[in-house]
Amino acid sequence: MKIIHSWTGSEIKKEIDNNLSFLLTNHFGNYFSLASQSNSRYNGWFLVPPNLVGKKIFKTIENINPFNSPEISEIHNNFWNIERIRDEIKESFFLPFYLNSLVYETNRSVDIELFLDIKESYDNNIQNNSYKISNRNNIILIKYSRAEMPTFFLAIKTDGEESSRPDQYVLKKYPLDQNRGSHPFERYVYQALKIKAKKIVFSVSENKNQAIKEASEVFENIKKLKSLQKKELKKTFKRVDNVLSHKNIDKETQIAFLCNCHSLSLLSVQESKKYNHIGIYAGLPWFFQFWSRDELISLRALDLIDPILAKKIILKLIKNINKDGNLPTTSCQETSYISLANKDGIGWLFKRISNLIPDKRFNKKEIQLIKTSIKKAIDGLLKNHTRNGFAINDAQETWMDSQKRAGATIEMQALRLNIYKLAYKLTNESKYFSLEKELRKKVKEKFWNGNILSDGLNPDNGISDSIIRPNLFLAAYIYPELLTKREWIKCFENSLDKLWLEWGGLTTIDKTIPSFISKHTGECPQSYHNGDSWFYINNLVALVLYRFDKKKFKKYIDKILQASTKEILWHGAIGHHAELSSADKFKPEGCWAQAWSSALYIELIFKIFSNSKS
Repeated sequence: MKIIHSWTGSEIKKEIDNNLSFLLTNHFGNYFSLASQSNSRYNGWFLVPPNLVGKKIFKTIENINPFNSPEISEIHNNFWNIERIRDEIKESFFLPFYLNSLVYETNRSVDIELFLDIKESYDNNIQNNSYKISNRNNIILIKYSRAEMPTFFLAIKTDGEESSRPDQYVLKKYPLDQNRGSHPFERYVYQALKIKAKKIVFSVSENKNQAIKEASEVFENIKKLKSLQKKELKKTFKRVDNVLSHKNIDKETQIAFLCNCHSLSLLSVQESKKYNHIGIYAGLPWFFQFWSRDELISLRALDLIDPILAKKIILKLIKNINKDGNLPTTSCQETSYISLANKDGIGWLFKRISNLIPDKRFNKKEIQLIKTSIKKAIDGLLKNHTRNGFAINDAQETWMDSQKRAGATIEMQALRLNIYKLAYKLTNESKYFSLEKELRKKVKEKFWNGNILSDGLNPDNGISDSIIRPNLFLAAYIYPELLTKREWIKCFENSLDKLWLEWGGLTTIDKTIPSFISKHTGECPQSYHNGDSWFYINNLVALVLYRFDKKKFKKYIDKILQASTKEILWHGAIGHHAELSSADKFKPEGCWAQAWSSALYIELIFKIFSNSKS
């Protein structure tokens, strides 16, 4: 199969053996994804009702494909749409921004099969489903209803006609889900229609008339909608033109950077007349929630491509600070998927604020809000989440949420130090300067042994966690003042030997100890933080190494950059950055499009190719 990425005259292509997929979104939180060979129950078209953004997402279409068509030989990523080539048939998929519609076109009139599986994303129960198909004013209307679910109407407008109605259930198998150990591995889906056409618009709503109206309007305005989408993309990419035009950036890196800017933008949910929610999905297809930690880690990169949205997210989150000084795990607490706490979100909030303050991005009223909020946060944190001066967390409350890293962890100390530093800068109150000075001294005394930083510490007895993990690079990214430049470089050299993977990544734990797991364990989290290599960490490590000594660490920086670029362009959901890889070999797995993976790649490329001081 040939993969082609193309944007305004710049194009790269490659022959690939893998079963690849694509993923489009609409800035409302909906997504559409198909694989070259259907392999997951998370493929299809998923949408979010306005009142459930960040909480639930519903599958509608299982698959669309030409009947008895040849296998896919090419996939074209044009950013604003996806094209697939099947011998003489060319398919085009277009998801207009800010609409609950999908446009499917072919280069000639063919019989199109439509399979449906309307359900909540995580709900795999087999229940009595009710699909009712009718025709109204040259529009095919499918009504779906089931107990304890919204009623959905799927309106279909075509330039052809319905050719047959199989009206039957067929068994679909999902090998990717089986490989991940994610049950069920097969499911009956509804084979609804065959439509002979070359242009089809699908629109979904809980309101019948709205679905019909939108399908008709989109059908009549496809050309205009495509033009608007291209203009919006050009506007986004214009903001990073200094990177794209850099004389030393090669074409693959340039296109991968564009892909990640686009991916991070696609994972963002933006305000509109219909939706008043804003945020960044942690990842698709599984993490369609606004996790405050993930949003904030991703926010520096989002600010480079959409500074207005980035600031809005900060002002949204700063109003959510709890009495105990922390942020909620998610801004949509109703979702049943969230069970783990988040103690690092508050630190990331003020880290991102500290990134923007030097650029004078906040007005006087907003600065006052930040001052009030940081004081409130510190008071709550000192009272509830501090012991013997150290910032503490319980088990499973850091980003390594499969681990019982209770106590004082290294990145939590860096985040707290940055909070104190920012508080003093904003208020000029000496108590915050003293808190920063005292904690920096204690952390260096207890965590730094002259060779490496400990991953954690028991704040009661002073016993340190000697297991080497990459969290020390997070500390260097967040609060570089903790050590001198010479000490940091020594720390990096001593840790890289234990964590480095020759394909171009870092493992999440010292690979020489018995608890290291070399292969990804799928939906079971056993390997997540005991071996798996996370692309966001890899990109962050390369960024940190570049900041401290780009010549000394050139080998590591180059190999990480090459591995991440390869993953974005030629693996998984093309044009998106996956969650992680097994440690033993480069094998992208996990979530198909992970926000913080894209975000840290963007930061890395921006640092290398724009002479940024950030």
